[in-house]
Amino acid sequence: MEQTTRPTGDGGSEITLKLTAREIEMLGDDATDAVGLLARALWAATDLRSGTSRDAWWPVVMDVSRLIRQMEGVRDAAVREMPNASHGELAAALDLHRQTVASRRRAGTLPPTEPTEWEQWARTGSHPDQPQH
Repeated sequence: MEQTTRPTGDGGSEITLKLTAREIEMLGDDATDAVGLLARALWAATDLRSGTSRDAWWPVVMDVSRLIRQMEGVRDAAVREMPNASHGELAAALDLHRQTVASRRRAGTLPPTEPTEWEQWARTGSHPDQPQH
């Protein structure tokens, strides 16, 4: 995966995310969907920072919530892949206090004792909001 940014000549920038054939094979439409959700979040952040009003924020709330759940699934899967990471290493990576990491690990919430549906999505691409066949 390769990200590039280049000026557009009108003061803007074009941000490109180039995926390999293997990445497309593994991610499929999820890659396009995630970029769309991120674009909605950036668009909303632009409006918030500039004071631009909107008739409805619900689409933003729904899209950003979905993006957050997806990213949490990826994070939880990555944490699960590092069972021998120290509390200090995880605390630094997650920007948490070491004691918080230790407490969450003891409670079975870092990562969750059982993989969440969004962690399963990260690993398999199966969508939690779609019935399985």
